[in-house]
Amino acid sequence: MNLSNYYATTHWRQKSKEFRELVGKCEQCGSTLKLQVHHKRYRFFREKDSDLSCLCDTCHLQGIHKQKGELDMLDFNHQINQSDRINHLIDEALTGRPERPRDYLGGSRLGGECARALQYEFFNTPRDRPFEGRTLRIFSIGHVVEDLAAEWIRMAGFDLRVKDKEGRQFGFSVAGGKISGHIDGVIVGGPDEFGPYPRLWECKTANAKKWREFEKNKVKKANWIYYVQVQIYMAYMDLADRPALWTCVNKDDSSLYHENIPFDQSVAQDASDRAVRIIQACMAGELLPREYPSADFYQCKWCAWGDKCWHD
Repeated sequence: MNLSNYYATTHWRQKSKEFRELVGKCEQCGSTLKLQVHHKRYRFFREKDSDLSCLCDTCHLQGIHKQKGELDMLDFNHQINQSDRINHLIDEALTGRPERPRDYLGGSRLGGECARALQYEFFNTPRDRPFEGRTLRIFSIGHVVEDLAAEWIRMAGFDLRVKDKEGRQFGFSVAGGKISGHIDGVIVGGPDEFGPYPRLWECKTANAKKWREFEKNKVKKANWIYYVQVQIYMAYMDLADRPALWTCVNKDDSSLYHENIPFDQSVAQDASDRAVRIIQACMAGELLPREYPSADFYQCKWCAWGDKCWHD
């Protein structure tokens, strides 16, 4: 039986549906959209779950099967030009800037699955691969877009504050300064239909694919780290009485998504307790257990300290 015929069988359609529902997200990038099933080993009508991988269409078709679109085609006539040279100089300047070390565990990261990775962050452990210039440009653009979003929120009639009277970004520091965070802003007034106030305001940017996932599945399901971040901020900034307003800007077409996120006390408490346990382990010089079974696990492949964690 060839693949086309097998994929058309009732058996495979049911198996594929059940496996996608079981895994629930791409095993390469974590996306929950346009999931497909990839065969690591072909055993028609008797495949096991270990023979399969759940992947999004991009990771499956382009990552595994190397399908290419027009923009991926090689340009054999390409020569280094002015743009290439200027971009190189920009990226060289960006990557040459020293990164300001932190002496605390950031509240925005407490939703991360792997406690050992958070330890590496706390100790400012050098990454396996430093950020490339393009990545740093993406970060910078995100900050600028968030500033624009804050201005748009104000134009809509909201009294949004992003700094205190001394001109410092709002934030918190607990556990002797070992756990800290900075929030995007506080809405202290605005249209009655969106009150009462004050309310925490957090803003993110995303590409079109991820933005649609936020719109469809909401923050709690689409990005657990962002959800935990909001809960921690609401708790430590004493803004838990009213839902936070979470804004996401689509970087591809400037669409805006806004979501009310109520306070979840159990999530905030669990994250806070976990942060304390991580700090205590760090202070004791104890490296916490790995979260995943092997270095080939997709979270480890994407982790900034994956090589160090498994091979040092």
